[in-house]
Amino acid sequence: MHTLPSHFVSWGSQTRFRQRGLRAAFALLLGGMVGLAAAPAAGQAFPGAPDEPAINLRLYPLATWSPRVGGGAGAGLVVHHLGRRHAQALLTAAPARHEQVATAAWASANPERARQYVLVNARGLHTNRDWFYGLGPRSSSDARQPIERSAARVRIRAGQHFLDRRLLLQPHVGLSAHRVDRVPSPADPSLDAASRRHLRQLASSRVGPLAPSHTALRVGVDVQYDTRSPRPRPTRGLLLNGGWERYGAVSSFVQYDRLDLSAEGLVPLGGAHHLVGRLSLARTVARGEAPVPYYLRPMLDGTQVPGLSRHRFVDSDRLIGSMLYRFPLARPLSVLRLGGHVGLHAASVYDNVFADAALDLTFDDAADVGEASVPLRPAASVGLRMGLSFREVPALDLALGVGPDGVTGVRFALHQDLQALRPPHHQLRQP
Repeated sequence: MHTLPSHFVSWGSQTRFRQRGLRAAFALLLGGMVGLAAAPAAGQAFPGAPDEPAINLRLYPLATWSPRVGGGAGAGLVVHHLGRRHAQALLTAAPARHEQVATAAWASANPERARQYVLVNARGLHTNRDWFYGLGPRSSSDARQPIERSAARVRIRAGQHFLDRRLLLQPHVGLSAHRVDRVPSPADPSLDAASRRHLRQLASSRVGPLAPSHTALRVGVDVQYDTRSPRPRPTRGLLLNGGWERYGAVSSFVQYDRLDLSAEGLVPLGGAHHLVGRLSLARTVARGEAPVPYYLRPMLDGTQVPGLSRHRFVDSDRLIGSMLYRFPLARPLSVLRLGGHVGLHAASVYDNVFADAALDLTFDDAADVGEASVPLRPAASVGLRMGLSFREVPALDLALGVGPDGVTGVRFALHQDLQALRPPHHQLRQP
């Protein structure tokens, strides 16, 4: 395994002045988070946690194999009541043939139950299969190449609920380091000119303002408003999410803002039948001399839209719309819960969603779109969800999708108690 970037803690002297405001925000947020961690913890336990301090082994079966990372394994240790009552820590490792991931996380309380909480997590990875097809909606499936890179990130989040837990405010701060180790073919003729220029800068520090490696400070806030019916399985209501993040590199010219907005509505149809509608927008605006690296831009693939290939599209902006019909299937032995879902999806990526988006559909793999007309890509899916009748998690979701790529995509998702602490191991980029 390659070592993570050695310059992770180095701060460029020429950028100290422009980062002073971000560092001040970092210190203020950190002080507030420490105060939250010391708050009372009554009624904030994680499901299934013992009453006394203990350590449990956790296995991750979905880390054993995937087409992108190859064969591997995943395991972790859960430490209960670490530092305070109802706190929980998680240490995991997921080595695979083409990718190695390690994580560490700590929660002051269960975010699903606590009125206020602190989450701290760190993550390091190295991969030689970060698949890149090119920038934008014009990228072709024939242009795929595996990029080798390393990354590390430390993040602190503080959550505070208001309005009887309907409103959640969660500021966050963090540090991240990225390094591109190898680009197989930066001048590949199957890529367009913008994608080749992007890869040439990532392959050499002498080509342009976008360097192969950098370290950055990240400051942002997430807001959530939830009117859905009480859990464990809400069947009606609205979930609104909004997030903003300022990314300021201290060792390069990468500076940008990212905005994420999403809405999810549940409409009951009687019994356990209901419709789920989702709409999301991700927008990235560069603020520095260098373009935003592809691995920090919004990505569109089978994790959001079943039927698309992994890492298939990436660009500055992304728009996704979905409509799913969920229905019950069976309850074997009154312990398991089996449900199905069918859905229709439409999505695309854009250089500028407000200037480029068009209310049209394309069924081609690499659509010949105009500069000011980017159509949506449709997909259809059918799926199965299996879980316990008396708990929302753990649950296994399987989705089978068909999209314009002309191939069928299968998506597995395992929903677990500690997902607030750790995203899926082999999720390379921010969703």
